[in-house]
Amino acid sequence: MTETRIAFIKPDQPPRYHHTDVDGDRLLVTTAEIPGVGAGLYFRTDQQGSSLPLSDLPALIEQLTVIADAARTACEENNR
Repeated sequence: MTETRIAFIKPDQPPRYHHTDVDGDRLLVTTAEIPGVGAGLYFRTDQQGSSLPLSDLPALIEQLTVIADAARTACEENNR
């Protein structure tokens, strides 16, 4: 098993996407800096995972773009 440590970028401030499905399972997507790799996204779900209705997919895609841009900018600023 490979373990990768991820550093969250300003955990109280980055854009995040939160979703709770009908069963109460949760999804979180936020910015991250992956050591040795750079800017990234962090995805977390409950152990059961989380479903997302197709009607919510455009909002997720839009927010993923915002989150990715924030992660990229933060990593560039941290590496100056």
